[in-house]
Formats: sequence, structure tokens, C-alpha cells
Amino acid sequence: MSESTSTRFWVGASTTGALGSAARGIRPLDVAADGHATLGEPVDVGPNPMFLAISPATGVLGIVHELDEGLVSTWTIEGDELAPFGRPGVTGVSGPCHLAFDESGDLIFAANYSGARLSMHQSAPDVAADVVLAADFTGTGPHSTRQQASHPHQAVVDSARNRLLVPDLGTDRVRVLALDALPASLAHAEASDITMHAGAGPRHLVVAGDLAITANELDRTASIIDLVEGREVAWFSIGDDVEPRGLGCSAIQLTRGGIVLIGDRDADALRGLRFDAAARTLELVATVKTGGRHPRDLNVTRDERFALVADQASDSIAVIALDADGVPLEVVDVVETPAPACLARV
Repeated sequence: MSESTSTRFWVGASTTGALGSAARGIRPLDVAADGHATLGEPVDVGPNPMFLAISPATGVLGIVHELDEGLVSTWTIEGDELAPFGRPGVTGVSGPCHLAFDESGDLIFAANYSGARLSMHQSAPDVAADVVLAADFTGTGPHSTRQQASHPHQAVVDSARNRLLVPDLGTDRVRVLALDALPASLAHAEASDITMHAGAGPRHLVVAGDLAITANELDRTASIIDLVEGREVAWFSIGDDVEPRGLGCSAIQLTRGGIVLIGDRDADALRGLRFDAAARTLELVATVKTGGRHPRDLNVTRDERFALVADQASDSIAVIALDADGVPLEVVDVVETPAPACLARV
């Protein structure tokens, strides 16, 4: 399949069998122009490769291994095969769940959910990806079992303002870290953090110019944030047609047509909300059941004709057709694969 008519993803997965079947590694996945998906063979990259990211600058694949002793590894992609780039390194704390590269591709930022830490790592040939700088967070929230400590869940580079945004599910904050002193220091001042409404549990976010949109796991809402003023503007329900099961929102994407896609683990569905940047509003316009269980991650093909949803608990990935704006329409294909947890687009 040519690049012009297909999109390749690498599928991160759980190898522990705690949710879904135990995977044997990560796998390439090609989605054709008609939405048909084809899986490649698993590649062993080490234990529990739960989240993947590919540097746009270097093409290097970064992986966080969600373990009691968190690991980061880097790989070069050679067709259906992978080769070690640097040597694996530790995060210094447990439970890394997300990573992102800086614009150069030389640095990796890892969000450590259980360890309440944002760690920074080098990405270079034959260099260990051990933590070189870190910011440790404290705090709690009103949810007695889910917000007993800081739980950073994602790292997003806000290039326009040269900073890092870290949704912290445990403290109802988006942590803001300055990047202008890198690689010497990673500055964090709590006064710069963006405070969310109580009990939101921000999990993931997308940047849209001077605004950001968060998927709030705990109260099933999506918030709009003014990044210039550093404040939450408003928040909106992702749907009240299902009984909350305590799972809530997962991943989030924003299409070029202004549709916010959010995984809903209570409904086992993909939600589509129309984003009006001028009015600063979100309106639910579509809900598509994936046919699987526990949609942990999602992504879109390069032409944005299809969204892919990784249903970890049902060992399946749903391919969902999108209209011209990105509104979800229907499931057009389902691929079976053990415990899919991440969809990294090449």
C-alpha cells in the first residue's frame, strides 16, 4: 500500500493480561483508503509497552513501559521491524503512562501517573534514556479514591509558548513547565499551573491555537482553557445518556474540521463534539458505539476519513468512518489484537 492511500500506526499494548489478553509486543497496523485494516506481526520491545510516540523530527519511536520501575526505550523503525536506538532508561518512579518528544526529537518527556512525576530523558544513539531532569508534583482532589495524590497523565508541548502542559488527574490542574532553560533545567512553579473545576480529573488535552480542550476522566466533561490567560473558560458534558461507571473520558483528538473526538469508557463509544473557537463552546453531535470494551486510545488516519479506537478490554480496534468535518458515522472494520492500549501514527 502506498503512503498516499494508507496510514500506518504502531499499536502499543499490555503484556500483563491485567485488562484484555496478554500481548506479545507492539504491532504495525495499516489502514487502507477504504478503511480496511491489516495487522502485522508482533515485535518484542520489552514488558508492558503501553504508550508510544514517534518524533516528527527524527522518526524515532519512543515507548514508556508501564511498570513498578518505569522504563523508557527508543527504537528506529525499519519497515515492519524495529531496532534499538538508545539504551533503555528508568524514570525513577512507577507507572509511566505517556510520553512526548520535544521539537528537536532529542528529548523525551514522560508522565508518570503513579509516581507523580514528569521526567525528562535523552533520545540519542547508544545513550541510556535515564531520567536527566524531573519535576515532582504534590496535591490532592475531592475524589477520595482517585485523587489521593498527583497523577500526571500526559505531556503536551505547547510550542507557541515554549512550555509543557501536563494534565494532572489527581489534583484538577494542568501543570505548566517552562522549556526555555532546557537542557539545563526544567522549571515548574505552581503559580503558573491552570486550575480546573473540582473533581474534573483532566486526563488528556489538545492544543487549538490559544485555546486547549481537555478530556476530563472523572466527571465526564470536556473543558476549554484559555492558554494565554491561563484559566479554564467553560466545561461541557460529553453525554448524559449512560450511567457513569467511574471510567469516563480517555483519549482526545481534534480534527481539522473542528470536531473533538473523545473516547468514552462508560459508554464504550466514540463521542464527537463540535468545537466553536469563537464562542468557546462544545456541542455533542455524534456518538458511535465501538462494539468493544474500554476504549483507551484513539487516533485518526492522515486524510481524517477514519478514526481508530483501541478497545483494550475486548482485544479489538474499531475503525470508524468520519464525515468531511470529522463527525463519527459508523464502524466499518474491527481488528482483533491483544490488549491494544495506544495507536501511534507514523
